[in-house]
Amino acid sequence: MLVQTAIVNSNLNYKDMKKKLFIGIDFSKETIDVSFFEREKEKEFNYSEFENNKDGFTSMLKWIKSLSAVNVQEWIFCGEHTGLYSIELASFLVKKKFFIWLENPLQIKLSSGIKREKTDEIDSLDIALYASRFQDRAKEYQLPDKSFFALQNLLAFRERLVKNKVSLQVSANETRRVHKRDKTASYIYEHSMREIERLDKEIQNAEKQMLEIIEKDEKLAENYYLVKSVKGIGIINTVTILVHTQNFTTFENSRQFASFAGMAPFEDSSGTSRKRGKHIKKLGTNKEMKALLTQAARSAVVYDEELRSYYQRKLAEGKLQKVVINNVRNKLLHRIFAVVAKKQPFQKNYMNPLSVA
Repeated sequence: MLVQTAIVNSNLNYKDMKKKLFIGIDFSKETIDVSFFEREKEKEFNYSEFENNKDGFTSMLKWIKSLSAVNVQEWIFCGEHTGLYSIELASFLVKKKFFIWLENPLQIKLSSGIKREKTDEIDSLDIALYASRFQDRAKEYQLPDKSFFALQNLLAFRERLVKNKVSLQVSANETRRVHKRDKTASYIYEHSMREIERLDKEIQNAEKQMLEIIEKDEKLAENYYLVKSVKGIGIINTVTILVHTQNFTTFENSRQFASFAGMAPFEDSSGTSRKRGKHIKKLGTNKEMKALLTQAARSAVVYDEELRSYYQRKLAEGKLQKVVINNVRNKLLHRIFAVVAKKQPFQKNYMNPLSVA
C-alpha cells in the first residue's frame, strides 16, 4: 500500500466551513485512489490506493483514522458519480453513517482548470480540493431503494446477453458466408441460431423482470409510463434513465442530465479572436446513456412527425447530421423531464392552459 505526504499548492478560503477533513475518491473498476487533508493543515495531504471492495473500504477507514484525529462527524467524502464503480463504496459509507457526496464528473473536471499531468493520485487530490472549495454545494448521497440495485443488475445482465447474441450472430453469418457448402459450417450456423433464439428469450425475460419490479413501486411505475409516452423512448431507455436519475431525484432538470450524458453544448468564445460557438465537451460523458439516447433520437425522427420535420429542415440548412441528432436527443430529454414534472403523458401540440386567454 502506497502512502504519501505532499504539499498542496492552493489558496483555500475556509470561512464558515463545517467539515474539517476533506477526502477525495477517484474510482476505477478494481481500485479506489484516496487523498485527504485537514482544514487546519491544508498544505499537507495523504494519499493511498485501496481495493474497490469491502475489505479495501475498511482498510481505508483505518488508514485515515491512523493519520488524523479529526472527529468522524467532521469528515466529508467526495467522489465522481460513476455508476457501478462508485455505488459500492457509497453504500458502505452511508451504512456507516459517513457523509459522502457524489458529484457530476464534468462539474469536478471543469473546476480543476488546466492540468499538465493526469494521474489517479492527482485526480483524487483534485476531488478533495473540490470538496473543500465547494462544500456549501455538497449534497449528501442517499442510498437508493433496493429496487434500483435490482434494475441496475438486470440492465447489466441484459447488456451482456445482447453482446453475446450479436457476437454469435456475426460469427455465424461470417462462417456461413465463407464456407457455404461446408457441413461443419452448416452445423455451426444452425446451432448458433438455436442459441440466439435462447438468448432472445432470456433478454425478454430480463425485461419482464424489470417491469415486474417497476410495477410493484407506485412512484417508479408512474414515472416509467410518463417517460415511455415520449415517442422514441423504449423500455431500456426508460429503465436506464430511471436508474441514473434514481427516479428523477438526483438531477434537477434536463440540462443537468444532458451534461451527465455528455450531450449538453457549451459556449466556447472569448473576445474577438475565439468564436467556436457551442459545442459538446467530452468530459464526464456517460457513453452508455449517450448511445441509448442516440438510438432513441434516430427512432424519434422516424416516428415523431414534429421531430422528423425538424431533422429534415436542419439537414436541408446544411447542419451536420451529428449536430442535429444531438439536438434531437436534447429535445427528447426536455420532453422527458417535462412530462415527469407535470405528471402528464406527452401530448402532441400540448398548450399550456395558462397561455390560453
